[in-house]
Amino acid sequence: MYIMLREGGRTMRKILTVAVAFCLVFSLFCGTLTLSAAQSAAEFEAYLTSQGFPDSYKPALRTLHASYPNWVFVAKHIVPSFGDALNAEAKVGKNLVASYARTSWKSMDEGAYNWDTKQYVAFDSGGWVTAQREVVAYYMDPRNFLDDTGIFQFESLSFSASHTLDGVKQILSGSFMSGLAETFMKVAKESGVSALHLASRARQEQGANGNALGKGYTIDGKKYYNFFDIGAYAANGKSAIENGAAYAKARGWDTPEKSIAGGAAQLGRGYINMGQDTLYLQKFDVVDGGNGYYNHQYMSNVTAAKSESNSMKRAYSAEALKGTMVFNIPVYTGMPAAACAAPQSQNGNNDNTLTGLSVAGYALTPTFYRYTTDYTLTVPAGVSSVTVTANKSDSGASVSGTGVVALSGGQTTVSVRVTAPSGLVRTYTLHIYGGSSGSEGKPAVSSTVYHIADCVTGIAPGMTADTLLSKLTVQNGTARLVTASGGEVSGNVATGQVLQLVSGSTVHASFPIVIYGDVSGDGAVTSKDLLLAQKHILGVSALSGAYLKAADSGKDGKVTSADLLRTQKQILGITSPIL
Repeated sequence: MYIMLREGGRTMRKILTVAVAFCLVFSLFCGTLTLSAAQSAAEFEAYLTSQGFPDSYKPALRTLHASYPNWVFVAKHIVPSFGDALNAEAKVGKNLVASYARTSWKSMDEGAYNWDTKQYVAFDSGGWVTAQREVVAYYMDPRNFLDDTGIFQFESLSFSASHTLDGVKQILSGSFMSGLAETFMKVAKESGVSALHLASRARQEQGANGNALGKGYTIDGKKYYNFFDIGAYAANGKSAIENGAAYAKARGWDTPEKSIAGGAAQLGRGYINMGQDTLYLQKFDVVDGGNGYYNHQYMSNVTAAKSESNSMKRAYSAEALKGTMVFNIPVYTGMPAAACAAPQSQNGNNDNTLTGLSVAGYALTPTFYRYTTDYTLTVPAGVSSVTVTANKSDSGASVSGTGVVALSGGQTTVSVRVTAPSGLVRTYTLHIYGGSSGSEGKPAVSSTVYHIADCVTGIAPGMTADTLLSKLTVQNGTARLVTASGGEVSGNVATGQVLQLVSGSTVHASFPIVIYGDVSGDGAVTSKDLLLAQKHILGVSALSGAYLKAADSGKDGKVTSADLLRTQKQILGITSPIL
């Protein structure tokens, strides 16, 4: 597949500084905890702990160390959480699989599938479609590749004198590039990039027989070469090949040698020396080398890093594998307890959507849309049940949670689960307010404006208590708003206050108030709230109850840097209040 290598306009790391820093760290490491066959198990465990490897990494690393005692495992701590990184990498068009991949690997999310044509949306000049989120998660989780082959996607890609001409020849063997091994070795030393990586990368892009850019594409009677397919993407009415050739012409790459040298130099400047010094980090841009996160990725094929690691491993002789090798292994915060499961092997599609969802006699808010999964409706007091109907999109899918649903009064939550032929599940949630079942005479509250469940949400900062109470429907009692200490609220509504349902002198129910972004509980969203949420993330202090929920503006059950960004945008007026 074709990719684009971006260049220019970035602050690049100084090579000498990086080299000196690495040497210092490596020397310190070797002087204190030398990895050798004689190293005790306790010493190795101490090293893993000092690096900050989670327990879930350690069994595989122990196995590798037993077989390759000279290998060095460095924990590369990633700033974005695993969940945040996965959300970014799972976006439509970001990570791709071949169009001929099993259907369970192909996303049917919004923008990834055309329901009118019944076709997957093609990317990268066709032949590639969006990878299903679970597939992306599997390939992003480093724990799935801590074996003696997969680990090579974490190998440092800086130039190494230990790499041999024979290793390069082995990678290029059987390809049209087999006679260029010495060129790759020479260029590697000049660019500071691993010779094995350059050879593997060229073979990954060109294949054994080469595309038109590797064989030479003729423009104005002269051939131009682009061994790494740099700039080869469809745009402006031109094919990937045409644009890749124009890219090569603009740089004077009229020989294979010039193409290899030029591409290697750009790879070194644009990736290796910007912190993306492993196959994994070139595939998943989860480090900020001066250009942010997620947008500077050499490969869109979700399997590319794993595929190239196979080539890297084969390039080493058995004797070479016994030597010292450095592997920079990503470690995220918030990783699942166990490694993300392997992609589904069955070939059924991932269509777990509905074409219709309804409650007889009532309208849903918002209007039904197959990709919207959260709905509300209000029914009058005294209604004991409703009938839920769902229409599945794929005849091979299964649906549960429909039919006659008894209402408990207050709020009833209905979960409609749709299981795709592949086994992938999507849940549509109905929040039904009002109604009753054996609760006549007891106070009940509902609202068409706010969400009332275990707490009250949907409140904008600056709302007054009187306004809030005026938009409630209360049966068999009254509603009042009090502070956490029990005093009645007369001013603005704030996080931590409590909505009470009262009959006579008896409080029958209490619902904490949550205003998203108002972490401090003063009814406003300010920099103070950002600071409190940040301290919670860093472990300096802990939020709880309504205040913790208020910090979770993404409503996903956890507080992350993404929540901080949402709150900041709200403070700056970039976005509306989160309801």
